[in-house]
Amino acid sequence: MTAERRILGFKPETLFQVFKYTIYTLIFINLIYFLHEEYVALAIRFPEGIGISHAFDAFSQSTDSFAWLVLLLIFELQTYVISDENLKGALKWGLNLLAGICYVLILQALMGYINHMEVMFGFMPHLTGTGCEAVGTVSSIAVDLYEFPDLTAENCDMLVPGATFFNEHLNAFTTAQLLPYLENLALTDVINAATWVLIVIVLWIDIFLQLRRELTEKLYKWNGVLKAVLYATLIACCSYWAWLGDLMGFWDAFLWIVAFFFIEMNLFKWHEAAPADEDEEEYTRDAAVERAEIEAEQGRR
Repeated sequence: MTAERRILGFKPETLFQVFKYTIYTLIFINLIYFLHEEYVALAIRFPEGIGISHAFDAFSQSTDSFAWLVLLLIFELQTYVISDENLKGALKWGLNLLAGICYVLILQALMGYINHMEVMFGFMPHLTGTGCEAVGTVSSIAVDLYEFPDLTAENCDMLVPGATFFNEHLNAFTTAQLLPYLENLALTDVINAATWVLIVIVLWIDIFLQLRRELTEKLYKWNGVLKAVLYATLIACCSYWAWLGDLMGFWDAFLWIVAFFFIEMNLFKWHEAAPADEDEEEYTRDAAVERAEIEAEQGRR
């Protein structure tokens, strides 16, 4: 008998599962980081406080991450953990309801990214006075999407006359060098979030049809081509964050791409197993018909 292959004493499948759930855990840690980052930026972004109408704008990153994490776990349950026989009734509809809530939050977060982008594109040239003269009037300097250090006499020298921009909504300055960086980051956030929405729509179609045994090979391949284009867009966003030096944005995007690679692998194995089941059922039906015909022929004799 051939010995079962092991790595460091563990089965390869066990190590794969450990790696997968480690990625999911790292995504949860990123969620905590984004929640803290947005909470710290509240005082600058919303100096008059926030109400329900601005809650999603204020916490667009953390809301987005939370909804996606829950949706990721739902996909994991649907494509790997729960068998087709058990994925029905109250459990099926409960997961669909929870997923529906996540879709709403994701779309709200997308609108938050869009609103944030509009704010970041609201910087105008500052033509009256120097940055140091505005200390005590203008509150901060925008150095990143969620980083707004206070404007003080110590750092106002970085605001060069003729190369300084002011945002009335944020009551913040930024420099000519930082402005393209801020705008490009905000635009990339929107592209990334919109692309993820399209991916989840295609993935939902895959799962819905797979449960109904209606996901044909042709449709599965066409959906695969579409998702390949969408994932390439995500990889481009991820690479752009790395090129800009936004290491946290790169790291988070990388984790999400890896996490959904696991979901795609689950779906692939699920889809590959389904035809075998259908062939077996068809074979059983044909065998039953054949036996019935034989018995009927014997009865006539």
